[in-house]
Formats: sequence, C-alpha cells, structure tokens
Amino acid sequence: MRTQLILPGVALALLLALSVPAQEILSPESFLGHKVGEDRYLAPYPKVVEYFRALGATSERVTVQLAGKSTLGNDMLLVILTSEANQQRLDHYRDIARRLANPDDLTEEEAQRLIAAGKTIVLVTCTIHSTEVGSTQMAMEFAYDVATTTDPKMLAWLDDVIMVIIPSINPDGQVLVIDWYNQYLDTEFEGGRMPWLYHHYVGHDNNRDFYMLTQQETQVVNDVLYHQWFPQVFLDEHQMGSTGPRMFVPPQTDPLNLKVDSMIFRLADLLGTNMSMRLEEAGKTGVGHDMIYDSYWPGGTRNTAWWKNVVGLLTEVASARIATPIYIEPGELQGGRKGFPEYVRRSNFPSPWPGGWWRLRDIIDYELIATRSLLESSSRYREELLTNFYRLNRQGIERGAAEAPYAFLIPPDQHDPVAAARLVDLLLRHGVRVHRAEAGLAVGNTRYRPGTYVILTAQPYRPFILEMLRRQRYPEVIPYTGGPIIPPYDVASWSLPISMGVKTIEVDTPIRDRLRRIDAPDWPGGNVPAGRGGYLIPHSADSAFTAINRLLKAGKTLYWLQQAPMGGKIGDIYLPADQMDHRELTALASEVHVPIRALGAAPSGKAHRVTSTRVGLYKPWIASMDEGWTRWLLERYEFPYTNLSNEKIKDGSFKEQIDVLLFPDVSNSVIKDGMPSGPAGRFFAPLPAEYAGGLGQEGATHIKEWVEQGGTVVALDSSADYFIELFKLPVTNVLADVDRDAFSCPGSMLRLQVDNTHPIAYGMRKIEAAYFASSPAFQTRVPDARFDRRVVATYPEHGDQILISGYLKGAELLEKRAAVVELKVGQGRVVLIGFRAQHRAQPLRTFKLLFNSLYLPGLKEADLPSRP
Repeated sequence: MRTQLILPGVALALLLALSVPAQEILSPESFLGHKVGEDRYLAPYPKVVEYFRALGATSERVTVQLAGKSTLGNDMLLVILTSEANQQRLDHYRDIARRLANPDDLTEEEAQRLIAAGKTIVLVTCTIHSTEVGSTQMAMEFAYDVATTTDPKMLAWLDDVIMVIIPSINPDGQVLVIDWYNQYLDTEFEGGRMPWLYHHYVGHDNNRDFYMLTQQETQVVNDVLYHQWFPQVFLDEHQMGSTGPRMFVPPQTDPLNLKVDSMIFRLADLLGTNMSMRLEEAGKTGVGHDMIYDSYWPGGTRNTAWWKNVVGLLTEVASARIATPIYIEPGELQGGRKGFPEYVRRSNFPSPWPGGWWRLRDIIDYELIATRSLLESSSRYREELLTNFYRLNRQGIERGAAEAPYAFLIPPDQHDPVAAARLVDLLLRHGVRVHRAEAGLAVGNTRYRPGTYVILTAQPYRPFILEMLRRQRYPEVIPYTGGPIIPPYDVASWSLPISMGVKTIEVDTPIRDRLRRIDAPDWPGGNVPAGRGGYLIPHSADSAFTAINRLLKAGKTLYWLQQAPMGGKIGDIYLPADQMDHRELTALASEVHVPIRALGAAPSGKAHRVTSTRVGLYKPWIASMDEGWTRWLLERYEFPYTNLSNEKIKDGSFKEQIDVLLFPDVSNSVIKDGMPSGPAGRFFAPLPAEYAGGLGQEGATHIKEWVEQGGTVVALDSSADYFIELFKLPVTNVLADVDRDAFSCPGSMLRLQVDNTHPIAYGMRKIEAAYFASSPAFQTRVPDARFDRRVVATYPEHGDQILISGYLKGAELLEKRAAVVELKVGQGRVVLIGFRAQHRAQPLRTFKLLFNSLYLPGLKEADLPSRP
C-alpha cells in the first residue's frame, strides 16, 4: 500500500518498485535472484528491508513503517498486512484496540460496538536469536502471498485481521550471522557458530530482557505492543536444536503461573491446535506441544504479554546448520526434555518425524503453515479474541477495585535515592498507570509523605503488577507420584523491588486520598547551591558511579569517606569546594539523576582518595553473554575499559594497559582451554584456529606475575574457580562437586549479610539480596604468609533465612558460607564475587559490589584536615 517514514537508504527499493508495471508485485525470488530457503543461500538483512519497502510501494495490502532503530542503527520494520479497505483505516482500528485495552470509560454497549467493528490485531516477531534465520526469510514469502493472493478464504481472513510483522527484532545479529556464514561457505567451518555474540551486547539473552527493558530492540517491541498497536495475539517465531521434534507449537507445558488468567492458556491452546492440524494436513510430521517450554516465567517476548492480557504464542522449529542441510539418522533423534522424555509417539507428539535430510526450506515451510494458520484462526475467532481481550482488561480494573491488594506504595525515601524513580520509570514504560500523592496519604495508622508513588491495582495490567512487585515461590509441581519436581526452565525470581532494592508497601484497604496520575517520575538531582565546605554525593545512589566517572575524567579530586559525615554514611563521596562550580554540578546532577548536597563545612578524618583505573574486560572466543551484559553496564555507567582477548593476555601486552582485570561469569574450562579447533561435526562446526583455545599456561603465567606485582583481578560467579585453582587460594568452592539432587538454585534471590564498612561494599545495606544461579559458595581457610583475606559478604547461618524469592534446595550447604572475598596476593589482590552481581543488568542493588571493586587499585589513603 505505502511505505512510511522513508529514509535515504530505501532509494534502491523504491526505484525497483517504480521500474515495474504499476500492478506488478515482485516475488522474493525475482527480487533476490534465488528461491527463499534455497540451500546455502540467505537474503542479507539490508536486502530484506529493501524487499519489504518495494513490496509496500506496490501492494495495496502491505504497509511498511519504521518501528525504530537497533543498537547499531539498523532499521526495525513493521510490515502491516491486511485488506485494502483496512489499510485505509489503520489508525481507526488501532484506536479500537487501544480503547479495548483501556476500557475504564466504556459501557458494555460501547464495548460490544467496538468489538463488532474491530479487527484482530496480531503481532508476529521474527529472528530475535539471529542464528534462527528461518522466520525472517519466511516473512518475505508470506507477505508476498498476502499481497498477491486471489484465494477467497485468505481474502476473507484479511478483512478480519491486521497482522503486524517485525521481520527481525535483532537485525544487527542478522547481519553478523549471515556475514559469518557466507565467509566460511565451502570450508570445514561452514554453519559454525561465531566467536562473538549475535547481539552487540547480550546475545541469546535478548529474549530475557522483556521485563527490565534495557536493550534498544526490547524497547522498540515493547512500544509496539503496549503503546502503539495493542494486539490481542502475539506470536514469536523461534528455532531450536536439531535432534528433537521438528516443531513445537502451543500450548506450553507445566508449571502454569497462577497470576495468568486461564483464558490466556485456553486461547493459546485453541490457536496452537489449529497450527498442529494444518501442519498435519500438509504432511509435516514431528510436531509437538505441551513440552519443553513452560508457562511460568515472564521474561521473554511473548511471555510478558500473558500478564498484560495478550495471547502470547511461541513456535520453535528444528534448526539446520544455518542454511546448510543436515542429515539426521533415526537413531540420533532423542527426547530427554520436560514433557518429552523419549522420542516416541505420545499424545503430545502423535506423528514422529522419521529422520532424514533437514533443510532451511523445511523450516520455512513449517513456519509458513503455522503463520497462515494463525491468520486463519485469528479471523475465525475474531469476536472471541476481542471479547476476551476486553473482558480480561475490564476484569483487572474491577478486581483491583473490589479486592486486596488495592495498591502498592513506593515511598520516595529509599536507601538508594534513585531507585524509586527508576522503578516507576520502568513501570510506566510497561504501560502501568502510576499516581503520586502530592499531599501525602494515610494507610491505616501510617502517614506517608508527599511525593509517595501509588500503583493502584484497579487497572488492566493488574496481573503484571502483582507478578512483578511481589516475591516468587517456585511451584513444586510433581509430574507423577514420587517423582522429582519439574525444574524451572530459566529463572525462578524476578521481583522488581527485590532486584532493584526498592521498599514497597502492599495496601489492603482502598485508597481514598487524592492522587495525581503521572507520566514521568520525579528524578532526584537538580539545583545544587554553592557549598563552602564542598559537596557530598551519596554512595548509596546507583547513579553516583556515573558521576564519579565523569568527575574523574574531568581530572577532579574525589574522596570516599571512611567515617560517616554529618547527615551521611561511610563511603559517601566528597568533592572539595574548589574542584567544580556549583552550576556545573547542577548540570551533572540533572543529567545523571544524582542528588548532590552542598556542605557548609568540609568533612575531616580518614578517607580514600579516588583515582582513575583502567579496566580490562576478558572476552573469550566462546561468546559470553555475561561478558556482553558486563560491557553494556560499564558503558552505561561510563567506566573506561578495554576488551581483552586470549591473545592479549597470552602475549602479556595487557600488563601495561590496565589496572583491573575483570572476568565475567565464564567457566574454568573455557578460560583455560576454550574450544578446540578441528574438523566439522555432524550438526556443529568448530571455530577457526585463530579463535580456538583459551588462556593456556602462557596466559596463566602472565596473570600470576601481573597480580603478584600489584594487579587486581575481579572474578564474577563461576570464573572464581579459575583463580582459586591458579593461585591455590585459601578458598574452596563448596558446591563444586555437589549433585543437583542435593543442591539446586536456578536463578533466585538469596539473603546476604554484608560488611558495608569495606570499600567493596560502600553504599550497601547490611542485609542485601544476591542473584544466585547455580553459582559457587566459598569456604575460606586461615591463610599462610603468602595471602591475606577478608570476607565482605556471607550467607546467613540458618538455611531457612537464605531464600528471599525463587527456589532453593539444599540451603544448609550455604549456611555461613562466604559470597564475596577479597584476597591479597603478593602486592596485588583477587576479588571473588561468587554470584552474578550484574546479571542481565537486573539486580541493581548489587552493582555496587562490582563497581566499587573496579576502583580498588586507585584508592589512596588520605587524611582530610580537621575543621578550623
């Protein structure tokens, strides 16, 4: 129909569109010069964008819009497929969906009129994981079919449905994967994985970001879902391993999250069953459901949508080797997954695939049938989908007005003065309605100060609010009598207040006070008056680190106070009065949202002068998501750093370039040995020789020498094992050889006891929460003369006090164990942080452990002069 928001890069697509007769619509094959899904051919992402824009310029059933930009600046498209008549009224139908999503002011009669007039809006997202290449290629063929069909049935479906496709929600990764694949065609490395992440920062974890919304692509999809289009149905198309089912379709398996309405699961079952039937009709065997993927965790694309009354659907198709075919022997097909213990005919897998060749074209064929089926069923059940979307949104409003909890309060006075605003900002971006009590409010016998944030639960996203603001307890679902519980698929805790360190109050009585709805939080910072005695920045503020790094970059003198100043705490950051004009500090406070207090008199006593340090972040050739997340955080908080490969450590060149060597969560074996080079395997090709191996003995020797001469190592989570072994530290990982039957903690928040008088823990509370995911736990020993050690954080002495949120089996193994240890090694030090202090940029309350550690080699003992 039309291409909107045209940018300079689309000139070629428009010229191609205009160079053909007015009604001629180019097929993908004609445009690309090869068939979609042809062996060993992939359309590069820029070519995909060109094709869609050409299609949008020549078809009255296709509109192409720019949804936003990726991290590296690639276009993220919306391809809108519907009838010619609907294309003329897209804004009208979006408005109907918006009103049904927010039905506060609708009467039942008005709602029924909107339902009768509305269209099912379906969002389809493709290729979030960039090695899962099929769906982006498929989308071109599907859109062409829509643009050219004369099938009366499909034309009728298009009258009822507006399908919005995002051809890739990780276009940067598409470019990387296809370039790498093409580079190694006709070599033994064809179809192998890259030695770096297929998202600039977070790799596969881009599908774990949909409640924290840290990444640019996540934010684009979130805006499409909850601020622009308000779809009733959302399908996310994926690929999976090669030797199991050929395709997974909904419904998903146990456990079911209790806060998701049963109607969401019923409708997912309905739509997924139609996919299964159409695939079976087409002779596509190996399709399963009710297996592998559970219905409990809210972090993925379509998962989060369940709590917002959207029918979220997942499909997973077996992978080839990117675009290279693979042959699978019957005996190589296997089960061994949740709900799919063996590769045999079962009620949830009635037509096993027998084995044979598996190609990219097979992936595309399965996805085409499933996507067409969704268009069909979204038309057939248009009224039911719109009606239940409206009813679930209405239900959230009515339940929140009639039953507890009626609200959650977020007081502005928090340990971290930025945390409340950050949580409110995140909730607003999720589409949650937030109010503020300008004059304060009373709940029971307690009076809360003006500026308190109020999240009323009488709103459509009530299930999401309850899920994200409360703690979790993983349900111990047992599939058969005497059997083990079904383990979590990913993580077991996601409570935002716990991970962000925010105190919230659940209110069990209706709020009667006057409130004002807001569209932005009241960020701390702002005007800083002149301070004769200098300026104080609270170390407890998350944003203090950005301020520190900017001030150090500008050459300013800073101190961390070893004694609590008047109105402050140990570790607070002192800037002498002569270092910066208060007007410059006002600008800094406003930009980074940090409170800066002017002092009438300068503090005195012992302090650490803070100087800049140079950070080297280890980057193995086996792509590490934890490295990517750490890199993203360092950039966000403006830490200067350098990535260090195996080669830079093995040749010793790093020694003069850095002060801190930071190791993300990488296993001992990967650090030491990496991935060996060699001939291609059946389903997986290794890395080329220049990317093979780990640090080896050469790298280990250089690290030992550097640390003993004064270097600092900070090791996160499992990388601690490497340094315990390398230096023969007086520390044991007590969980190293423990069987899963005796201990299990797959992603939960555990209670920490913190020595916040130690510089590593400055700005923290004495009791904190740590994100623990099959992490180590330490038993320290009395060291010999070579070492000194100090335990900075431990787990409580009673096992029943350790778990805060999630799931923990074998808590007694953590009792009194160390979680954070600093060890002096020669003239240097090794800091072991035995959990993921920065996991997926989610546990804000433990970022300080990492960030403070990075400053350690730049801390100089100082005595501030006494006050006159």
